[in-house]
Parts: sequence; structure tokens; C-alpha cells
Amino acid sequence: MKRILQFAFVLALCLILLPLLQQEVSASEPKIAIGTVQSNDGLRLREKPDKLSATITIAQGGDTVVILDKVGDWYLVNYNLYIGYMHKNYLVVSDRMDVDLGEGAIDAETVSLRGGPTTASPEIYPLVKDEHVHILGFADGWYRVQQEETIGFVRSEEIALLEKPAENTDGVAWVVDENDPTAYSPAGEQIAACAKQYLGCAYVYGGESPSGFDCSGFVQYVYAQLGYSINRTATAQLADGYNIPYDSMLPGDIIYFGYGSVATHVGIYLGNGDFIHAQNPSTGVVITSLFDDWYASRFLCAHRIAS
Repeated sequence: MKRILQFAFVLALCLILLPLLQQEVSASEPKIAIGTVQSNDGLRLREKPDKLSATITIAQGGDTVVILDKVGDWYLVNYNLYIGYMHKNYLVVSDRMDVDLGEGAIDAETVSLRGGPTTASPEIYPLVKDEHVHILGFADGWYRVQQEETIGFVRSEEIALLEKPAENTDGVAWVVDENDPTAYSPAGEQIAACAKQYLGCAYVYGGESPSGFDCSGFVQYVYAQLGYSINRTATAQLADGYNIPYDSMLPGDIIYFGYGSVATHVGIYLGNGDFIHAQNPSTGVVITSLFDDWYASRFLCAHRIAS
């Protein structure tokens, strides 16, 4: 009887621990997938999963990334051999794709080149550490590869990428001196370029989409296209970013009009004294000079977010 009770105890303990062990295994399984950048104005690769984190480089629309993990609303990715984070809203993710990812090297002592993307698929022949293969596609956690004249499949975590994907752009190089507010800001240029795409859109009070914008809805929408989350109203947007002197403004900076601590209007600076804004129901989204008497007399401040 004692042995039966001991067996029952061990069995019960196993039943309790088994789900925990399964969770442990599941947590360690590779989460790799393929992502395609869906922002026409570029997508930042950041050092951390945070919109205020430093930018490593900027991927262009249509570029491919290898997704390594998911952290909240962000993906940890390999983009052109840079490792960083991209916001999920601007990536289309696929578990299967024909894509030329370039050369890769076997990153384990010995792996099996298999006939299909499963461990049950027949082994074609073994591959050893540092042997090179050409990656032709991706399928459910496996790379489809070519080694000499043979095509087969290898688990994705067993291959180290050596090249950027063949069809990718080089991205946008990122060089910023945070101590110099006049330093060239590629992100700011992209914000300005994005804003100009909506020139002529209608003005709608409370509007925050291309079917109709009000002034702060327009600014919030444009910044969201580049992965920034900012406040909704003009006065609330005064809390976003950091102050920039009038003579140091760059394209992409937010400019405010009003008095004291209240912003009654807001727009996006384009350079050369011009800014773009959702002006009023008669004009919609237009470009206006800062030297216009009405705006010159009500200029409040400028803030930089894209830096």
C-alpha cells in the first residue's frame, strides 16, 4: 500500500509539473518569421522597444527583416545584419515566404539538411559548423537553402546570416549629434516629406485621418506614420519632444502658435520659413510662410521629436 501511495504521489507531482515544463520548452522555441516593411516613409530600427530609444538605421518600404522575437508592440529583428526593434504596426509578418536572404553559415557543430521543413523529413546529408549555404526562403521556422547543387531545409536558429537580403535597400544611415540642435535629422526630413503627401486634404474639426484633419490631428497622424505616438490636442502636444530655438528649427519640427502656455494652432516645419498645417475649413492642408503676419505674431515655440 505504501508503494502505491508513493507512486500516486509521484504521478500527481508529474501531472502538476508537466504543464510548467511544457511552458518552459515553449518559451525557448524560436519565434523567427519574415517581416516586410509597409511604411512608404521608412521605418526606424531602434536600439530598444521604445519610441524614444535611439535609432540605429531606417528601413525603406518593401525591405525584408528577419523577426527574432516579439516584445509587446515591438519586434526584435535582424535588418541588413543590424539587430534592433521595429514597431509591429509597420510590418507585415509571414511564416512562409520565398525570399533571397543571401549567404548564411551553419552555426552548430552538425545539422541535418532535410528534404522538408520538419524534423520528420528525410535527411539529405549533414552540414558542419561554418559551412556556407544560400538562403532562398523561409517556412515555419526553417530556412530553405541551397548548398552547391542541392536544395533542402535547415532550422533557422542553426544558421547565422552573413548578408543583407538581396532585394533590400541599404536603409538610411543615421548620424545624430544630440548636443547640436542644428544637426541634420534624416527622420525630420522624412516627417516633412510624409506631411506633404497630405497637401490638399480637407479640414474637419476633430478630424485625424486623410478624409479630414484638424491642426493637431494632422500633426499626430503624420508622426504616427513614422512610429511616433504623440498627444492629440495642440496644447497637449506642447508636452511632446523638446524645445528648439527659432533659428535652429529643422524640417519635421512641430511649431506652435498661441499665447502663454496655451497652443491654439500647430503645424510641421518644412524649412526655408515654410510650414504645413491643417489650416481651416476653407483651405484644408496647406503650406504657409512663418513670416505671414498672423502666424508671425502668434508664434509660440518649436519642439523636436524626430531626433
